Amino acid sequence: MAVTALCLLSRDETLFARLRAAAGSRPAHRLSNPAALDSLAAGTLVVVDSALPGLPALGDARWRHWCGHLSLILASSTPSDAEGLAALECGAAGYCHAYAAVETLQQVIEVVASGELWVGRSLLGRLIGGLGRGLESRPAPPVDWAAALTEREREVARMAAMGDANARIAIHLGITERTVKAHLSAIFDKLQVDDRLQLALKVHGIR
Repeated sequence: MAVTALCLLSRDETLFARLRAAAGSRPAHRLSNPAALDSLAAGTLVVVDSALPGLPALGDARWRHWCGHLSLILASSTPSDAEGLAALECGAAGYCHAYAAVETLQQVIEVVASGELWVGRSLLGRLIGGLGRGLESRPAPPVDWAAALTEREREVARMAAMGDANARIAIHLGITERTVKAHLSAIFDKLQVDDRLQLALKVHGIR
């Protein structure tokens, strides 16, 4: 099976070098301007440098078009939750710091290439918190997800699904953060989810 190539839309030589290193065995190609995105094959893995001059605002319809047929990651040298949310609303598959560690960039690329969504920890907390608040008034979903968990794991799962950080969960339940992490690891394994966002979707009966 052929390895999916990685395309980068940026004029930043340093960023290109870092992403080429993060691409590993994937061929890395440089794109010259936003119009080049229109000619890429559906499903192409693309990293777009948000600092590139001439990019349309994130509310522009072109972003929805690009994100609709590409696996697009927006990389920002000055990331913010507001920009990240706007990118996700356009359909971006990932949002990250352009100058994150090469190992982190490699993880971003692999996660998005596998068909999953990548967001930073701060933005993930906002997404989960918003999801939980938006569903508070809805009837409680079936509790089948909790059948395989212990009572304490259910408590941890419910709090994590509402966007609570490990420290808050630890204080509320009178346990250490290390114990919270151990519970979450067991919960992810038992429920076959990879992260807090997937956990939140399962707990709230969305997926």
